[in-house]
Amino acid sequence: MQISAKGLRNSFFLLPHRQAWQLAWPMTLSNISNPLMGMADTAMLGHLPDGIYLGAVAIGANIMALLFWMLAFLRMGTTSFVGRHYGSGDDDALLKHLGRSIGVALTMGLSLIALQWVLINLAVLLIAPNAELSQLAHQYCTIRIYGAPAVLLTYIAIGTLIGLQNTRLPLLIAVASNALNIGLDYLFIVRFNWLSAGAAYATLIAEYSACALAIYLCIRLLRRKLQQLSWQQLTNGLVDWPQWRKLLSLNSDLFIRTGALLFVFNFFTAQSGRLGEEVLAANAILMQFVLFIAFGLDGYAHAVEAMGARSLGQGNMAAFLRACGAACSAALAVALTLTLVLAFGQSSFISIFTDNTDLRLGVAEYFGWIIMLPLVSVWTYLLDGIFIGAGQTRLMRNWMLFSVLCCFLPLWWLTDDWQNHGLWASFTLFNLVRGASLARAFYTLTKQRYWF
Repeated sequence: MQISAKGLRNSFFLLPHRQAWQLAWPMTLSNISNPLMGMADTAMLGHLPDGIYLGAVAIGANIMALLFWMLAFLRMGTTSFVGRHYGSGDDDALLKHLGRSIGVALTMGLSLIALQWVLINLAVLLIAPNAELSQLAHQYCTIRIYGAPAVLLTYIAIGTLIGLQNTRLPLLIAVASNALNIGLDYLFIVRFNWLSAGAAYATLIAEYSACALAIYLCIRLLRRKLQQLSWQQLTNGLVDWPQWRKLLSLNSDLFIRTGALLFVFNFFTAQSGRLGEEVLAANAILMQFVLFIAFGLDGYAHAVEAMGARSLGQGNMAAFLRACGAACSAALAVALTLTLVLAFGQSSFISIFTDNTDLRLGVAEYFGWIIMLPLVSVWTYLLDGIFIGAGQTRLMRNWMLFSVLCCFLPLWWLTDDWQNHGLWASFTLFNLVRGASLARAFYTLTKQRYWF
């Protein structure tokens, strides 16, 4: 037993912990920095005499985030393909894939602009509660929608950077664009008094600036990493028809998976409103902690996504499993730390969000679900990263649909008498089943050596 324990300990220290950490920490900081744009808008608009502008930006920003998040598969799919082609040393296939992905991003970005009269009008109609707020939210969205091509191209560039094993450059892009957005918020809202339209123009300029910086950094890294960077290879990818099927299949799987995930969050919010304004307000605060947990755990998911894709591209199963082991142990440590921090700092954290006594008590009543969430959901984030990097998106899609249709919704219906505790129990089980089902799939793929 002592020999076995020593061997296990030695194996643990031989895992690529340093590489995983170097990839994880920039993505964690990048994720944390992203909400700063929304916070900047809130801070500037919150000091205006009329709160309607803040409400309009909140509604408009949520609509744009929903539209863009549905297309986030462009970033994930790019990381998967680029990481595997980079690992195999197939520069030609890598560049052809980038050409196809750029084509998809530009097509979808321009389609969003062309269809704005349907998408924005419908979204504002469903969300905005009155005519004045509706008009301002509509104005915000019609400005922001022209940033769609820039946002989607940035997804492609960042996915490429991660696939090439560099996460520090995405952090640089996030920090630079957020800093620019904050500066423009002050100029347009406070100095020029452009109100909610100023917030939209600030974000629009920041999005195109981020896109330009991302493309520049991506080209530089490609020139350094690849033996040859040919623009002709990029355009050749547009007419490589057999490969289009693989790209569209992977992206459609991720699109459906993301849509199902968004359904859960929106359904959760809708049911919170059904339970009353107090529950809705409490759950809104609790969801901020869910996002905080996601930011903390997503770093190692991105790390294993990049490391796993490259290892599989190299055909190195041992390196792939070592990457998974390093990310798994580190992510579990992060999850345990988050659980302890949330447990011991509960009162302090709640007081940051509200000083309303009744609301604080309402949040505290359900905070136990938040405390257990890091240890429940860590496997979901980690395995999502592994499966995205490996290109096993069909399994992700299927198990996501199973978790929603066979676990989340049935348990919500069965625990309806539990009120908000039933809603949180359903959400917690949803995350647990997602992780457990993907863990089972991971075991099966590994045993059958089907990752390749």
